[in-house]
Amino acid sequence: MSSTGVFWLTIGLCVAALFVAAIVKASADAKVMTTGTDAQKAALIERNAKLAHGELRSQMICPHCQERGKVRCKAVKNKKGISGGKATGAILTGGVSMLATGLSRKEAATEAYCGHCQSTWQF
Repeated sequence: MSSTGVFWLTIGLCVAALFVAAIVKASADAKVMTTGTDAQKAALIERNAKLAHGELRSQMICPHCQERGKVRCKAVKNKKGISGGKATGAILTGGVSMLATGLSRKEAATEAYCGHCQSTWQF
């Protein structure tokens, strides 16, 4: 087998292993939700909320519903306009660099989510 074939076989096996691991994890989570204790269920719900919306900020007040202690925050990157440096690089490389980087610049922001009214906003 050629080195290219071995490379693609390895990549395929890694993808298959990740897929199987995801299925096993989802099955374990489903089992906890059906047969686990209330503490286990609460921990799983908290973990999923933290992954989806970030850490809970107990002192923040939602600007929409005025509820304190229900707001979660996480760092995000937003696409904002066209980056001059990336546009120059695209011209110099004949557009090849656009395939890897795109033209838009990314700007850091914080996304907040209220668990009470389900509002999402950025600042």
